[in-house]
Amino acid sequence: MILKGTMILAKKEIKDSFSSPLIYILGGIFSLLVGWLFFNYLLVSKEFTQQTFLQSVFFPIFGNINYIFIFFAPLITMRLFAEERKLATIELLLTSQLTHLDIILGKFISSAVTVFALLALTFVFPILLAFSGYAEWSMMFSSYLGTYLSILCFLSVGLFASSLTQNQLIAALLAFSLLLGMMFLPLSGTVLNNYLVAQILQYFSVLFHTEGFLLGSLKSYDFVYMFSFIGFFLYLTHLSLESRKW
Repeated sequence: MILKGTMILAKKEIKDSFSSPLIYILGGIFSLLVGWLFFNYLLVSKEFTQQTFLQSVFFPIFGNINYIFIFFAPLITMRLFAEERKLATIELLLTSQLTHLDIILGKFISSAVTVFALLALTFVFPILLAFSGYAEWSMMFSSYLGTYLSILCFLSVGLFASSLTQNQLIAALLAFSLLLGMMFLPLSGTVLNNYLVAQILQYFSVLFHTEGFLLGSLKSYDFVYMFSFIGFFLYLTHLSLESRKW
């Protein structure tokens, strides 16, 4: 059960997020990028069939959305703890009646809501296609679910990075470096020319577990990985906050 303090903090953070021009700038850039991709993939698709929409339009769009949020997630999360440190309000927050779990979950939920608002801008595409007879809604749902879960993984990394410094730019760069390194994990395995190591490194890649969702395959180990990934970095954030007592 989510604690009351968590929701109070989450509402405050959501209000602050949507009071900032950053979210609207990111929303505008995101809409332009995804709209341009949708239009171009639609033009490239020669035959308008269910299979064509899936393979030629939506698969690459969802794949590109993941890559876009490797850049966007650090920008969304960079202020969550770094700003508190810079303004010296982190001590007030940590000594309040809120527990560390309340604080971490509240800030994580607020960033998750912000991302959902950005992702919701793309809902217009399946709505438009519905008028043309598109009916693969189960695949569409699983693709959105997998994409959203992968972005939540990115946010957990960004939240951890923000807890390490009072400089928002450094927090964003650190989160981006971590995410970029994770993205290149499968490539490291191929360079080593070791099949077992390559498979292990591939398994630890967030994007590898997102592929199943895009294919409409909801497997338990993908859910376990996603939630474990998020939990691990939220735990690291907790340790980072605890270290301030030392």
